[in-house]
Amino acid sequence: MTSQTLVPARSYLAGCALVVLAGLALSLGIICLRGASSSNAWQYLFWRALAFSVALFFVATLRHGTSPLAQIRRLGGFAWLSVGAMTASQILFVAAIMSGSTAEVFFLMSLAPLMAAVLAWPMLGERIGALGVIAIAVAIGGVALMSGFNLQIDGLHPGLWEEGWLARALALGTAVSFAVYSLATRGAKSEDLDAALFAVGLSTTAVSATVLLSLGQPLASSLRDAALALLHGGIILSAGLVLFARGSRLVPGVTLVMLAQAETIAAPVWTYLLFNETTTPTVIVGGVLILFAVLMQASDGARQQAGSSAVAAAMAPDR
Repeated sequence: MTSQTLVPARSYLAGCALVVLAGLALSLGIICLRGASSSNAWQYLFWRALAFSVALFFVATLRHGTSPLAQIRRLGGFAWLSVGAMTASQILFVAAIMSGSTAEVFFLMSLAPLMAAVLAWPMLGERIGALGVIAIAVAIGGVALMSGFNLQIDGLHPGLWEEGWLARALALGTAVSFAVYSLATRGAKSEDLDAALFAVGLSTTAVSATVLLSLGQPLASSLRDAALALLHGGIILSAGLVLFARGSRLVPGVTLVMLAQAETIAAPVWTYLLFNETTTPTVIVGGVLILFAVLMQASDGARQQAGSSAVAAAMAPDR
């Protein structure tokens, strides 16, 4: 085997390792969230976003050689859409985790790739394939199962939806807003992405501080909770996103989606081991269905992309 074939293989394996490490790193954030038990969502968000802003300020400065504040002034429309969507996603995520089951919230959040497939047509003009439609149907079945709907002999009975409706609604909102963010980043210029993430940190900090001040609440409930939020935003979240960004350049779409689920799988494990948080069998089965549907849709997207590339190659003139 020649060195030319070894280098791509090593790059691919390195990319896979980076994506898995990113998911595992991001999953550690749940430990900080669960540990900050005396803070409300806005207090936690303020300190997490503040630390994230500082970290991304240095990342954007080092990578582009100019102040991120100057970079923000040059952001395009898609980049600003990504800022708004990610800000909403972060707020909804923290609120969902603080009001619901870790496993259920993360499984519902993993619907984001499917929602992105649905939104890709109105936003980017990309159509969803037949397999993608089937994947969405499977995912809907998984959500219904997780929400406690059970088919019995005498009919369909609602189960636990009434008990956890707020956390589920927040988790679904997180998935929708993250789907919009992922599509907006594809439409934005690559040089805008670091500055956009810095702007996300600033906007989340500003929104959280405004809400806390308007409610007459302190910025921090305790020094310990503020320290956990700073650790989450400044190290865990920042490092996870940097690792994911580097790995995503070396890994194809289907593999990327599959490996990115490391966060979804690991987060409930941490809360079970450290906080004795358990979940129901129906949530696990429903979550497995959702993960299967996500991988099915990713495979369909890769197949369509490969077909388009083959057509384009066939139509290209000989040189």
